[in-house]
Amino acid sequence: MSVIIRGLFLAAFFLGQLPMAQAFEERAPVQLAALANESSSPPVKGDPGTRPKETERAPIVWKPRVAGAPGGRVGGAVRGSSDLATPLVLAPGNPGLTVQAAPSLFWHIDDAAPDGVKVFFTLIDEKGEIPLVETELEPPIQAGIQRIRLASYGVELRLGESYTWSIALVPDMDNRARDRVSQGFVERVADNGDVSQEARGLAAEGLWYDALELLADEVEANPGDPDALGRRRSLLTQAGVVIGAE
Repeated sequence: MSVIIRGLFLAAFFLGQLPMAQAFEERAPVQLAALANESSSPPVKGDPGTRPKETERAPIVWKPRVAGAPGGRVGGAVRGSSDLATPLVLAPGNPGLTVQAAPSLFWHIDDAAPDGVKVFFTLIDEKGEIPLVETELEPPIQAGIQRIRLASYGVELRLGESYTWSIALVPDMDNRARDRVSQGFVERVADNGDVSQEARGLAAEGLWYDALELLADEVEANPGDPDALGRRRSLLTQAGVVIGAE
């Protein structure tokens, strides 16, 4: 009798486990798929759809090339009265290069121009006899980077010539010895027909003003964007141009 009861009990036990085994086999593929999804890595910057543009990821590397550099000159040097705000042209020591006939020039001021102080922009060619441009600018109302568009003055740079440009803060028109002046140099070189359209490529080709202009355009299009600001600051720093907080 005990043998019969034990047999019935074992039969009932194994029969009761069958649905559970079937249920496990049916759920297994779904569970394995879920585990595979959970173990897969989350999207990273390199994945399609989340990858930043090449120009955003690649660093700016400026590779200067010398083309008729005037000896003994230091671009960006400041002279004059120290009791004024400091203007600083954003230019390397030797002539910064451009392929444009009328590039933009940039300068920085570390404070608003004081009341009564005039600001002058001057552009002189290699002969230096008569300035091509000598004009009064609107005094900046706050510190920061300022832009000068040569096209606004109807000036075109000639190929292969070096030009001196300067920014002067003038507190006294009758005593120009007190001027606070910073000067830089620009030279137009030939476009070989394969000039990069990206700031990174322009910097690698040594085209200082063209790279800086594109980076400035990025900052103007995305004010406060740390990537755009960082790329511009990187270019300036590589040329030894140090400005305050942007």
